[in-house]
Amino acid sequence: MKLKKIHIKKYKVFRDFDLELTHDGEPLDLVVIAGINGSGKTTLFEFIYGFIHGNKFPGCKVDLLYNKEKNIRGFFGGIPLVFSSDLRNNLYYLETSTYNKNEAKKQIAEYIDKLIYEGDIKSSQAYQKVQKILNSFFDGFDLQIEFNGLDKKREVYFKNEYSEKISISELSTGEQELITKAFTLYLADIKDSVILIDEPETSLHPNWQNKIIKVYEDFAKANNNQVIIATHSPHIVGSAPKESIRVLIKNEDTIDVISDFDGSYGWEIQKVLLEIMGSESLRTPDIEVKISELKSLLFDNKYENQEFIKLMNELVNVLGFNDPDLSLIRLEMAKRKSGK
Repeated sequence: MKLKKIHIKKYKVFRDFDLELTHDGEPLDLVVIAGINGSGKTTLFEFIYGFIHGNKFPGCKVDLLYNKEKNIRGFFGGIPLVFSSDLRNNLYYLETSTYNKNEAKKQIAEYIDKLIYEGDIKSSQAYQKVQKILNSFFDGFDLQIEFNGLDKKREVYFKNEYSEKISISELSTGEQELITKAFTLYLADIKDSVILIDEPETSLHPNWQNKIIKVYEDFAKANNNQVIIATHSPHIVGSAPKESIRVLIKNEDTIDVISDFDGSYGWEIQKVLLEIMGSESLRTPDIEVKISELKSLLFDNKYENQEFIKLMNELVNVLGFNDPDLSLIRLEMAKRKSGK
């Protein structure tokens, strides 16, 4: 199952809202929805979840691609119960900061059982296979943990960099995010489904945020899934292909969607923040104001008065001598002094 288009007549912040989830007519494997707080990202996920589960939304419509025979069905108002019971088994919603440790332990244990009984191998060999998958799945993450195995109570354990045995609960919050969401999804062998993931950047270091989108994209393509991500992270937006990005813009009475971008993938964070995510400034507001004041004094040729000197020294103490903006101001000041 993959979603193609959503129309919301009226639901919370949405009014006559349309969202295309296709590229060149085909449903996307990966969709990255970005926007400021209050722009409706989580509300959109609530709508999708409720719609697929048969809740009634008058005037609303969802177009989707269902089953491998590519039968296209358009549903108005809500999914009829005859389809809802079937479709809801192909929808997964991973909410923000929800570390489902019990589900992770269950999936890991069941996967090991499958390896042992279907592959006719020893438990130690099964553990090695799990570790191999862990290494492959999170290649480049430089994880400092290894899979240790199950105890007699079927509790799942890992080993940290000091070879100490630790439970899932004792992993760092970033490691828990990876293990209880991405890794568990993989082991659950989910196929032909829509997976909603709210803020996967939670607790992840920026280096991991840069890499996690590729993990979910590869998982979606390999299993005919559609992964839809809601995020605030410029690192995630900058690591996604431009055709996958949808930015929600909050206006006075409506929520609009921007999806036509010149690029995104590989962009520097500053460029993503300013040109895609609509950030007004890359600095804290008070520093931004002081830099503007300094530039204004410079352009008025007041670079030798005490106000300019004092403000420049203050900013150097805070930002450092080699700050790019301050360096440009000094360069312009030198040009003006030389009369060029």
